[in-house]
Amino acid sequence: MTRGPRALLAMSALALMATACSNATSTSSSGGSGAPGVTGTSITVGSIANLTGILSSDFAPIVDGVKAYFDMVNAQGGVDGRKLVLGFEKDDQGSQTTDLTVAQQLVEQNHVFAVVGVGTPFFGGASYLARQGVPTFGYQVSVDWKDGPSLFADYGSYLDFTGGEMSDAYVAKQLHATSVGIVAYGVQQSAAACSAAATGFGTYGVNVGYQDLTFGIGTDPTPDVLAMKAHHVDMVLTCLDVSGNIAFARAISQNGLNAHQVWLNGYDRPTLQQYGALLNGVIIGLQHVPFEASAAFPGVYPAMDTYLQEMQRYKPASTYNEVALDGWINAAQFVTGLRAVGRDLTQAKLVAAINSETDFNGGGLMPPVDWTGGNNHVRSIPPYCSAWVQAENSKFVPVFVQGTHGVFTCFDKGSDTPVTPQSGTPGT
Repeated sequence: MTRGPRALLAMSALALMATACSNATSTSSSGGSGAPGVTGTSITVGSIANLTGILSSDFAPIVDGVKAYFDMVNAQGGVDGRKLVLGFEKDDQGSQTTDLTVAQQLVEQNHVFAVVGVGTPFFGGASYLARQGVPTFGYQVSVDWKDGPSLFADYGSYLDFTGGEMSDAYVAKQLHATSVGIVAYGVQQSAAACSAAATGFGTYGVNVGYQDLTFGIGTDPTPDVLAMKAHHVDMVLTCLDVSGNIAFARAISQNGLNAHQVWLNGYDRPTLQQYGALLNGVIIGLQHVPFEASAAFPGVYPAMDTYLQEMQRYKPASTYNEVALDGWINAAQFVTGLRAVGRDLTQAKLVAAINSETDFNGGGLMPPVDWTGGNNHVRSIPPYCSAWVQAENSKFVPVFVQGTHGVFTCFDKGSDTPVTPQSGTPGT
């Protein structure tokens, strides 16, 4: 069910470092036959994240989410009598080459059982870990995650840019928009996400009045905004990173464009508090239960209640951070698999157990992922669900709620009306 817009977090890096080579596809094993890192009392794993450098704030919090989840599980006695140990935290510095090096270190020197908490713009070690059959869990920002059955990205390992086109169009309908302006960076992830979105608007009679899929990082958005104004655009959809979105918000305000702003990235409380009134009314799409749903709908989203409580206890600064939530979900997937296998644990058994799951939802934080038959490794399957929040007076508020408390709006492929969320979708 992965839509892809979350990949825009690293879009600046992907554009600036476009010369980096992608991994070659390789034949993957189904998992190691042994159980490195496993003793009678503990299971030792490692993580790989961009912990230092200009992009560290976009990726490093994934480790906090993993640790918080492990702490919670260990306080409850661990898994089958074994404590979970994140024994090796590797920093790939945002480098594809370094990523491969530290992946090899985790396997060949540190002998970890799994890699839990991969957060990096360039997953250079993906193919290597897949060949070794190492169960691997992380935040997906590239197609590298589909390399093998042992790679488990949050929300599914298939990076799908087409699944959300009707969700974006549905938002336009709810806003009574008649003409939309679409802007994306001139890199594959960004342009593909916005190109897919553009296909759905006609279903609701919304015209694509202006489109720029080659916008440059750091470029002045004023010409785009003036062109939108000339084309009477009343909704602007951006497939940009946070800095690009802020630049457009300023230009829209300064040039008097009266248009709703819809972002596919930028759900960040510090950013909202920093820019305040400039972002008032901005709508942002999510793939998970909004943090604010816990207070807005008491008792309806207990998994979010638990996440917020445990993160506040473990590391308050990372609580309202989507990448920390990704780490929590990664750890939850790992533990769900461990419990399915039981005490007689091997890497191969863990991989097989997870690939038998039909409805993993992070414990109640996201719509279900079906891993069976290669689903969500090689393709995406409907329905496609999104949650939406709106900035109001320096706070995010869930919007487009279905019924009394359903934060997710779901569509089948090409459908023009919302469908009933599948069983296991939080809030249903």
